[in-house]
Amino acid sequence: MQMTFDLISDLHLGPTDTFDWTGLATSPFCVVAGDISMDVEIVKETLEHLGQCYQAVFYIDGNNEHRYSLDSISGSYNILEEAVAGIENVVFLQDNCVIVNNVAFVGTNGWWTYDLDPSIDDEQCRLWYCDIMDVSMPVTSAIYSMAYNDVAYLRNSIKTLQTHPDVTSIVLVTHTVPTVDLIDHDMEITSTYKFNVMGNSLMQLALDGDTENKVKTWCFGHYHNPIDQHQNGIRYVNNCRGRVEDSTEWTPTYYPKRIVIDL
Repeated sequence: MQMTFDLISDLHLGPTDTFDWTGLATSPFCVVAGDISMDVEIVKETLEHLGQCYQAVFYIDGNNEHRYSLDSISGSYNILEEAVAGIENVVFLQDNCVIVNNVAFVGTNGWWTYDLDPSIDDEQCRLWYCDIMDVSMPVTSAIYSMAYNDVAYLRNSIKTLQTHPDVTSIVLVTHTVPTVDLIDHDMEITSTYKFNVMGNSLMQLALDGDTENKVKTWCFGHYHNPIDQHQNGIRYVNNCRGRVEDSTEWTPTYYPKRIVIDL
């Protein structure tokens, strides 16, 4: 017996982009791993459209959804939750868990800790981030706090689900990269500050709570090259569309990636 879902992320939609998913669904469910748009209204409209294409859509935010409100991330989450609340067939996974056909979907953004590569000075990375994003140092601390809290949330959720009688498999959904091993081969970003904002160095600690080995799949976004590989019994997979302005990270032809879970 199996269940399937489609994985998409990093649509990076702007005000002049057209997004039409009609007829493209290959499964009854869809996971959206963040970075739909910097505009919350576009996020809402896109999720409304996806909600018409699937029986259920499980959504987690990316950093782009908070791009223009990084100085108040908690307030940004409140705005996003209000926008998403009530959209038919759409579930915001932040601080939430959905169980479908004995499969639990647990998600959180993940953010980053500025130290994915420990050889790169994290303080210098923070200063670089402030410069390119035009934010203050307290913003970098707020992001780190979110990263820490997101790992704690994942770990506690995984631990709680170990004894849940209706859960035989767990799908984790984060926006950022869950382990450095997945991207350390990329020579374009290794040894750069950009590499250190790709993921959260604490993320693997969340698996400490997986005593029954229920975590079988980890979906993510943020990194704009395709990944589908197995490590220690877990399938790590992303399906990012990327950015239209970067021809090396984007293709005009974009389709869902169908994920099959054996029950």
